[in-house]
Amino acid sequence: MNPASIRSARPLWLLTWAVVLVVGAGLRLWQIDIQILLDDEWHALHRLMQADYSQIFLSFGHADYSIPLTLLFRALADTVGLYEWQMRLLPMISGLAALLVVPALLRPWLRSDERLGLTALMAISPLLIHFSRYVRPYAMVVLLGFAAMILLWQWWRCGGRARAVGFFCCAVAAAWLHPLTTLYTGFALTWFTLAGIGKWRRGEGSQALWRVLALGLLTTAACSALILPPLLADTASIAVKTGKHSIELQTLARGWEMVLGVGHLWLAGLLALPVLLGGFVLWQRDRMFVLFWVSMTLVATLIIQVLGPEWIRNALVLVRYTVLSMPIVLALLAVGLVRIGALAAGRPGSNRPWGLLGVLLAAAGLYSVGPLPATYKGINQFTNSARYQIDYNFDRSIFSSIMGPVEAPAFYAEIASEPGSWRLVEAAWHFETHFTPITEFQRDHQLPIRIGMISGLCTDWTWGELRPGSDLEIHLDRFVFLREILSDPGDVNRFVVFPLDYPFEYEPRKLPDLQPCIAAFEERFGAPWHRGADYVVFRIPGSAPEDGA
Repeated sequence: MNPASIRSARPLWLLTWAVVLVVGAGLRLWQIDIQILLDDEWHALHRLMQADYSQIFLSFGHADYSIPLTLLFRALADTVGLYEWQMRLLPMISGLAALLVVPALLRPWLRSDERLGLTALMAISPLLIHFSRYVRPYAMVVLLGFAAMILLWQWWRCGGRARAVGFFCCAVAAAWLHPLTTLYTGFALTWFTLAGIGKWRRGEGSQALWRVLALGLLTTAACSALILPPLLADTASIAVKTGKHSIELQTLARGWEMVLGVGHLWLAGLLALPVLLGGFVLWQRDRMFVLFWVSMTLVATLIIQVLGPEWIRNALVLVRYTVLSMPIVLALLAVGLVRIGALAAGRPGSNRPWGLLGVLLAAAGLYSVGPLPATYKGINQFTNSARYQIDYNFDRSIFSSIMGPVEAPAFYAEIASEPGSWRLVEAAWHFETHFTPITEFQRDHQLPIRIGMISGLCTDWTWGELRPGSDLEIHLDRFVFLREILSDPGDVNRFVVFPLDYPFEYEPRKLPDLQPCIAAFEERFGAPWHRGADYVVFRIPGSAPEDGA
């Protein structure tokens, strides 16, 4: 393109960037204010309610929690108060920042149209969107871990104290957030140590070797200071989670689908072609960079297979553990799609708008055939649940097979037809969403939900709830203690639903006996609005008029 064409295209180029970033932000922020903490998000809360700072620091726990995040949450709960928005803030900021930072880090290898294509693919990636919305460390690991690898590479090639410091900080932070990132860090440092030895043996001096050894020892010492204490202090929690399962062929196939954001193996296989094409293009630009990432991913996966972590046969677990490689896969896909688009236009390498148009159309197509349209349909407060994340082909998902098709009981439709504004409180639940039908019910009834905590009324304390009477200041906006409704119904209209049985063929984890709670509500509010074999429902109008609550 000539200079005049470039200047005329610049506004359109900036507009395209803006649209892609707005779409990425919108998909990450969609209904984020009503999402319910669930599944692994509760691991940190359970731990901080049971342990002090030293106990948190000195154990990874049987149910893995991120030590630095749990320490942060405990400090907030001890001081200014812990709120859901605080818990979601760091993953969300990291997920949004990655849309800008990851393509910028790849500037030495990718052209401007390819970087924009990569941003578009990241913007609509179901996995990266999930990590941004999930109160777990994965979004931060993507940002920090990937940045560490690129900064180390650039430091080796170009030098610069700032790059070395950046690598050190990012690598150590990522390791503390998720210790398995040390597989990548350890491989990268070994790679450049061997490169330094090669330089020394070729007579190019030993300075490069000593520099990388010094940086490697410093990084290893810092990571060890954070990881070794809990590893040595609580070996049982590690032993019980290793040597359990192994990576299977189906794990690799489903994992490849997840990285690409599709739920069909034939489509994931078809998309392997532009990924391979992108790898060939990038190989021509910097073959050692491609070899570095391929080798690092294979070695990390092999070590994970040897360790045999619990649930590693689940593709979602594997992609969490190897997520540092995901930006490179999407980068290769973007490069390949840009090249295919340019080839289709008959102008390979010169007519960049055509190549960019190809990758943008492909991104739109991936969104349309991926899991997001179904996940984001209507009101959905459980987008992070296993129902939507364990397999992007919902019909094929083991979640569907173990739970089967379940329809919301008829009384939900009656609740929805009630005049005025009402809140639906699901009293007693399982934080493990594969144990509770309410995620499925909401797909039918489309009513916003709050979780009614039974602790302090039916039981002293149970999993998936806050401890009643705790000194910790924890405020979960989508949860309410049932005892508080009893003491002060306020001006809020509520339907409170008590489950007595589950519509599953298998037996989930038992809930405490709910009869004391039901009896307390009957004594306070009278006979239930609905009483059946499986559910008891109370209709509790607030003190304000029903049409204005």
